[in-house]
Amino acid sequence: MLAALAVGLLALAACGESAQAKAKKQVCAVRGDLAKQITTLSGLTLSSSSANTAKASFEAIGRDVTEIKDAQPKLGPPLKGQVETATHSFVAQINSIASGLASQLSPSNAQARFKSALSQLANVYNQTLAAISCG
Repeated sequence: MLAALAVGLLALAACGESAQAKAKKQVCAVRGDLAKQITTLSGLTLSSSSANTAKASFEAIGRDVTEIKDAQPKLGPPLKGQVETATHSFVAQINSIASGLASQLSPSNAQARFKSALSQLANVYNQTLAAISCG
């Protein structure tokens, strides 16, 4: 009877992932999508045809950040702190970039400011969320 119980417990352990492991996988998958969205945005030029692509990428980034925030409580202690700090910093810097872009945009500098903002976005991602260990 004890052997059957042990086999059953081993089978259950092998089948299911811990909540921490699932949360880490989720954060890492979302982090990959963030990188993809930032790459898409970095390749854009300021034009009317790129507006829909930019809008879709920014909306996806918003969803990705929400998913990461939702997974944070389930993460283990060292990773949880790293993800919380990175996410907070990423969001704060994104808001700063967006407000700076909105307040300093004019027809004469729109292309340069847009490219600068996208470059800043990529740098912010690399300094914050890309630094999360997914290995």
